[in-house]
Amino acid sequence: MVDRVEDDSDDSMTSMGFGGYPRRIGICKHKMLKFGRNEKECDLVFSDPVVSSIHCVFWAILFDEESSPMCYIKDCSLNGTYLNGALLKRNSAYLLQDGDSVELHDQDSRAFRFRALGLAANSPLFDQLGFERVVGRWEVTSRLIGNGTFGHVLVAYKNLSNVEKQEGSFSKCTPENYAVKIIKLKPSKLDKEAKILLKLNHPNIIKVHHTYCDMRDNLYIFQDLIPGGDLFSYLAKGDCLTSISETESLIIVYQILHALKYLHDQGIVHRDLKLDNILLCAPEPCTRIVLADFGIAKDLSTAKARMHTVVGTPEYCAPEVGFKANRKAYQCFSRAATLEQNGYDSKCDLWSLGVITHIMLTGISPFYGDGTERCIIQNAKVGKLNFTAKQWDTVAESAKSFVRKLLEIDVTKRLDSNQSLHHPWISKHKEQLQKIYAKKILNITEEASKHDSTLLNSPECSSEWKRKLPKSVVMDHSVPKKKKQRTGI
Repeated sequence: MVDRVEDDSDDSMTSMGFGGYPRRIGICKHKMLKFGRNEKECDLVFSDPVVSSIHCVFWAILFDEESSPMCYIKDCSLNGTYLNGALLKRNSAYLLQDGDSVELHDQDSRAFRFRALGLAANSPLFDQLGFERVVGRWEVTSRLIGNGTFGHVLVAYKNLSNVEKQEGSFSKCTPENYAVKIIKLKPSKLDKEAKILLKLNHPNIIKVHHTYCDMRDNLYIFQDLIPGGDLFSYLAKGDCLTSISETESLIIVYQILHALKYLHDQGIVHRDLKLDNILLCAPEPCTRIVLADFGIAKDLSTAKARMHTVVGTPEYCAPEVGFKANRKAYQCFSRAATLEQNGYDSKCDLWSLGVITHIMLTGISPFYGDGTERCIIQNAKVGKLNFTAKQWDTVAESAKSFVRKLLEIDVTKRLDSNQSLHHPWISKHKEQLQKIYAKKILNITEEASKHDSTLLNSPECSSEWKRKLPKSVVMDHSVPKKKKQRTGI
């Protein structure tokens, strides 16, 4: 298991030729393992001047107790990190495999060797599924990321060897990892998700590079591999979800709102926004988040202005979507059923965001009750919120107001995505959020942003800006004290 560090653990990485250093170093869930010269920041410190302050970072993602850990490396250095002798692209994450070796620079005779970091789908299973291994310039590997009723997600990469041969150039860099989602559906519905995703271009929405349909009606969606896991696994500690700080929650909400506003302006409603469909680029505060899984998204730009099918997940679904606990048609909530109501619009996504925000701030799902679908649906229809619970004690009133405005059962009173961005909880920190978004999410440098003063000119931190973020995003000269987090039960 990756949540333990033991000398004989199969999920730890091993090093060779490092006299005086530990023989084996564990990669743990919920911890970034850092190598470099910085004694305060790094877990393994080097004195070699060629090694950067923070040279490279490792982490492990475990989606659930039954899945294999997925371990990543990201190069943060000035002089480069090498994986199996090939240079890594700076600030890009790479999925590690059993036996991989890592050198901190090209003249380094010392190497770290990794063992048993995750399992791949075997070739017989791969062949049994009938997937194609080569799709144009793409190569599909047998490395399984995840699977479910929707299909399978595998690791893929661009096969550029033929292009390089034609151009007479040969790259010594490690190929970047991508994900390919392979869906088996009816021919009439094969390209629904692909058509929606191909028209989207936003930093907080999964980027699709290519789609392909084979002779067996398998749809291949080649997209970015987001290496930080999903928000559910990020919040999961043992058998329960835990809260994160208000500041960290705010940065995540801010990004989701930008993504939703973009979608809704395009006439697209996600309809299945939940913790599992929000991906992180790294399992740490102030990382870029990405909305994924548009399998039941609806494009209203060329259709009706309202929707009339029951889809999504009950825990996150707005009351107007139409789940009813006393009808068999709703027991399988992935099945569409005709509503007996007036339909619903894009504000159903804002209700889902309200549930997500409630969970991030408290570790508690607002309408979960005893966990049964009937209880969840009935509680959501009433819409009663309990802000007197101890988990809300340290949360600002503006944050409570934001949650209350999103979890409003009267759709006409519920905020839309644009109104949400102007809510006091967001607007009070607008300039600071813009700066973080530009510098940490979009990676816009100060030099590149001189023409847009709104991105980098921000006031000092407000008194409510409590949580200590990475030093690169602390806005004033004083470092706020870290507030103790509360765990929801």
